[in-house]
Amino acid sequence: MNESVMQPSSPFAPFLSRTQGRFSDDEAGVVFREQPFVSHINLRGNPDDKGFIKDTVNVLGFDLPLSPNIWSGHEGVRVCWLGPNEWLVITTGAASEWIDAVRAANESRLVAVTDVSGGQTIVQLSGTYVRDLFAKGCTLDFHPRAFTTGQCAQSSLGKAPALFIQTDDAPVFDLVVRRSFSDYIAYWIEDAAHEFGLRIVRD
Repeated sequence: MNESVMQPSSPFAPFLSRTQGRFSDDEAGVVFREQPFVSHINLRGNPDDKGFIKDTVNVLGFDLPLSPNIWSGHEGVRVCWLGPNEWLVITTGAASEWIDAVRAANESRLVAVTDVSGGQTIVQLSGTYVRDLFAKGCTLDFHPRAFTTGQCAQSSLGKAPALFIQTDDAPVFDLVVRRSFSDYIAYWIEDAAHEFGLRIVRD
């Protein structure tokens, strides 16, 4: 008896399928690239506990961001500040391995480490007019003087909650959204980017 293996489907698959062959203009002012199937881990701990900070940094291999609305990262792992005692870890590695390592390092402390990969996804947005695109649906100030590489902030795009992460001065932003809002976000971007030109990159 043959058994078919279910392949994982990216949250933006329906949108990408519908727009196949469209939005390929190299001169477009907004570039859309999905980044599916990476691990998302919610981390909560006491930032005043020096032991927690030290042991978690040993697992990460780089400093945990302790100031509001910044991120740090190294070799496929990024950590975004979400609140005084909360961070989002984004990694290309397996979530279970990282979670086990953090829990083992903090076994005597009250630390929460939760895999939220199934409920979130990332779309990378770049291009000359990406800041203008955001201005249509977000109240954050994305001017280069106010929002630069290394910063992140939670807000909304249109009616969808999102985490904005600037990864490059080009500019390039990673937008972390809930999986349930992926269709809404994709169609919102398609509509809002109409005047700028949209290019969809499929890896």
